[in-house]
Amino acid sequence: MNKLKKVGLTALATTLVASSAYAGEMSVSGSASLNYSGLNTASGQPWSMGDSIVFSGGGELDNGMTVGVSFELDGGNYDDYKLSLGLGDGMGTLGFSGASTSPGGIDDVKDIIPTAYTPVYENTDSIDNGLATISGRNQTAMWGYKNTIGDLAVSVGYNAINSTASADGSETSIGLTYTTPIEGLTLVAGNYDDEKVADARTYGAKYTMGAVTAAYQVTNVDYDSIMVGDHDTKSYGISLAVNENFSVSAGAHNVTVSGQSNEEKNTGVSASYTVGSITIAGALNQVDNITGGTSNAEVSSLNIAFAF
Repeated sequence: MNKLKKVGLTALATTLVASSAYAGEMSVSGSASLNYSGLNTASGQPWSMGDSIVFSGGGELDNGMTVGVSFELDGGNYDDYKLSLGLGDGMGTLGFSGASTSPGGIDDVKDIIPTAYTPVYENTDSIDNGLATISGRNQTAMWGYKNTIGDLAVSVGYNAINSTASADGSETSIGLTYTTPIEGLTLVAGNYDDEKVADARTYGAKYTMGAVTAAYQVTNVDYDSIMVGDHDTKSYGISLAVNENFSVSAGAHNVTVSGQSNEEKNTGVSASYTVGSITIAGALNQVDNITGGTSNAEVSSLNIAFAF
């Protein structure tokens, strides 16, 4: 893997230097939002504002390779930033994450449940129990590779974490997406392992017919420590595009935690409406028996976003 990293770094560095001799493009996009989160277990101001400015650049070399880079300025700080190297026809794309964004791997398939705004497990508590990356996947300094072979899309992720300075080991993951011969039906599968904390598997199916999309997904997270309960998750949901501007969705995300007597149950509905550069979206989410205990929470969310 060290050889692969060296080759990738050399290729990226060489391409970035060489690209100065060719015409490239740079673009800037931005957005701002007004957010409301009415969580019944929290106190304080429910209103907040979001902002984002994204700088994107790229170019094509005369050998058919492409290079791309993007940086996000969020709240006055660099947030998501990454590099990508398109290897040419049929060779796929090599990526590197500076921070907060995934260049490949199980992130591409960890949650395929359709939603008009936000997943049913969001905003009710601080832990997204039951996801394949719940054990603590680290995207900083993460490598990725993506390619499509026929009807199969392959996405690989690798993070060479220094195990002597971290509770985690090196992280490896893969995500597979298969477009079946049945029109509208897509199957996914993924695997994740961080060597020291947990390993996870997920698989699911999504079917789209006209304006309706439905999906079902199963995820298993096995912790190495017997002191931490394993997660077995079943998720399902449906969305409806009422028209090109308005969408609604509903779903559930149920997690069984080994060693706990209760099943965590997440349910929610959401909707979004877009007119021009403005999108208005909202959700009502509820969770019962958080992490298999007895605590419950519910939240009403509203987001008004402006793109420019």
